[in-house]
Amino acid sequence: MGATFRVTIVRRANQRDVARMAGVSTAVVSYVLNGGPRPVAAATRERVLAAMNQLGYRPNENARAMKFARTNVIGLLIRDITNPYFSELAQKVQKRAHQAGYGLMIGNAGSDGVEATAEFKNMLAREVDGIAVYGIRDPETLSAISKSGIRLVSLDWHLDNMGVPFVGIDDFGAACEAIAHLRGHGYEEIGLIAGDHPDPRLAAWERHVASGLKPARALELKVASDFSLEAGYQAACRLLSLPKPPSAILASSDVQAFGAIRAAQHLGKRIPDDVAVVSIDGTDASAYTYPSLTTIQLPFKEIADFVVDQLTTVDAPQGQRTFSHTLVRRESCGCLPLKLSR
Repeated sequence: MGATFRVTIVRRANQRDVARMAGVSTAVVSYVLNGGPRPVAAATRERVLAAMNQLGYRPNENARAMKFARTNVIGLLIRDITNPYFSELAQKVQKRAHQAGYGLMIGNAGSDGVEATAEFKNMLAREVDGIAVYGIRDPETLSAISKSGIRLVSLDWHLDNMGVPFVGIDDFGAACEAIAHLRGHGYEEIGLIAGDHPDPRLAAWERHVASGLKPARALELKVASDFSLEAGYQAACRLLSLPKPPSAILASSDVQAFGAIRAAQHLGKRIPDDVAVVSIDGTDASAYTYPSLTTIQLPFKEIADFVVDQLTTVDAPQGQRTFSHTLVRRESCGCLPLKLSR
């Protein structure tokens, strides 16, 4: 004889249950949940919250999203989640989004831009409330997004003419400071591991380094590279295998610098005695290379806060936001004595 099971279905508490327990109308419960449109006395508000807690009441977020025409989800399209810069930024954005009551969709844009990626199309199809994006270069795509009403923040391009908010640092100034720091140590011929697209960091190197070199020498000291460990490694191998290698290397990103440090060690070069290495990003991992990496520190938290505020606050002021950067001095340039590993 088979066992008999009894299934008990527990009804989910609703606003009427909360109103009944708190001794208020359902309208008052709604005012407490939505912060208005009418004020609620502090004592009444406390009774409503206590009733919600006792009943285990949870608002129906789907219904709320339909009522207010929003999904309470934002998107973040980054170039490569395995890159320490992007993974660290994504963590900060996710934490801030959750604090604001929003979910976060993360997608990889890849090196060719985001227009054709499934993640990008998926975010648009799900009608996210806004997207922070790295890599859109097609004006038609930007125009289409703007017309759709989806809020947009650019993480890599100043798009003033499109009315798109930008957040980042002064890349030109950051590279100038890194170059000046290396010059202060006496390094004159500074090789560059550049990004794979023209950017202000390259422009700073061309103005302050390449302009003082013969064209042929300037050409061989600049290597375009993807933002990856392997690409940074190969770029540094090329620079350090020159008949006259540079005395220092400026990498456009931490991950390229990580590859460059490995290349120098593989080729038997001592850092910083034979070649100094400085980068721009300031990820947590930069403190744990050997030698520890001197880098331009980006303010990840401030950037993340700005991104989320722009995408979730209806009346957030539109505009460009450039945050300050910080030079973090470590072993790879000679600022700190090299500690022997054990």
